[in-house]
Amino acid sequence: MRIQVIGVDHRTAPLAALATLSDGEGLSRVLMARQADVAGAVLLSTCNRFELICDTDDSLGPERLRERVCELLRELAPDVDERALSGLRADVGDAAVQHVFEVAAGMRAAVIGDKQVAGQLRRAYELASERGQCTGRLHRLCHDALTSSRAVASRTSLGAAGRSVAGVGLDMTGLPGGLRGRRVLLVGTGAFARVVLAELGTRRAGRISCWSASGRAERFAAHHDVVPLDDDGLAGAVAEAELVVTCSGNGAVLGAGPLLAGRPELAAPGAFPVLDLSLGGDLTEEARALPGVRVIGLEEVRDRADETQREVIEQAQQVVDEGVARHLAKERSRGADPAIAAMRAEVGVLVDREIARVRARESEEVCAAVERSLRHLAGVMLHTPTVRGNQLAEEGRGEEFFAALTLLGIEVDR
Repeated sequence: MRIQVIGVDHRTAPLAALATLSDGEGLSRVLMARQADVAGAVLLSTCNRFELICDTDDSLGPERLRERVCELLRELAPDVDERALSGLRADVGDAAVQHVFEVAAGMRAAVIGDKQVAGQLRRAYELASERGQCTGRLHRLCHDALTSSRAVASRTSLGAAGRSVAGVGLDMTGLPGGLRGRRVLLVGTGAFARVVLAELGTRRAGRISCWSASGRAERFAAHHDVVPLDDDGLAGAVAEAELVVTCSGNGAVLGAGPLLAGRPELAAPGAFPVLDLSLGGDLTEEARALPGVRVIGLEEVRDRADETQREVIEQAQQVVDEGVARHLAKERSRGADPAIAAMRAEVGVLVDREIARVRARESEEVCAAVERSLRHLAGVMLHTPTVRGNQLAEEGRGEEFFAALTLLGIEVDR
């Protein structure tokens, strides 16, 4: 058996395409019911990712599993965007474990260090457990990944690294006197929009209007201090804004039309700042080409990020790698469990047989003393081969331990 992860996230498909997978929530249940070589499955479904963490038989290859997942998603979500399916990727074995640990730590989040990801994984794991979809291997993987995530949070400042991307970008806008009291148009309502909003708050920005191509501005405004906009109000907000910040991740959602409708002067050379923090870019080519627009893109912002941020990410990666190494070592050591159980059972039978022989001839007092001695001796004798068996399994040499037991006449059922 081995761990496989089949999934798509904000890096491999647009958020709008990911949203069409929402009807695929029953994927783990259906896959386990129809695919006998999938023993367990945890489905992590968020606005930024859709991933199935599986415990599968070694005979099930990643490409076949990916094909099966695509088939079921087309069945469960008939309106699924093919871009989401084409973005599905597969990680297997150690690479899959590494992926789950990095996801739990927020290192693969849209906003690096996002602490919400660990909570989302925990809820997905708990739901799978309640439904009986977790194997022992999946229980241990999720538990260890979440433990490692807490270690990253306590031993590093990874969350601050994510927030600094928005902060650096806002600083790069170069508005005279900073952002204090400035009117801002925010495009997007996802995780990064919340981060941007927090950074605008620390800089004491003025009125912040919010527009979402997916119509979620009203919902976002119910929990944040922004003025929601519909499509009709977009041009007016552009006219009032001194800065536009885009971070929707839904593809090119802001075109030249609304910008020119609000600010006709953008058709002539100028330097109106638009900070585009979306991974794929939220501005259309026509909008980017406007002579009066100065676009500050995510790559440019990342290039400006200081060395401290890179050091924090490296520190977090080291903590994650240590957690992965410990988990894999423990998993390999479990390979010796059948042999250790067989060895202990065989010794137990011999001890019980000798105690029965003594009991037939001696008093209860003598029998009790002999039993204590024999069981103590068995425990002492079994300690070293048990420890050594686990060590050999961790080193990938478990077969040597299995072979050694055959010299004692102990056959192991694997």
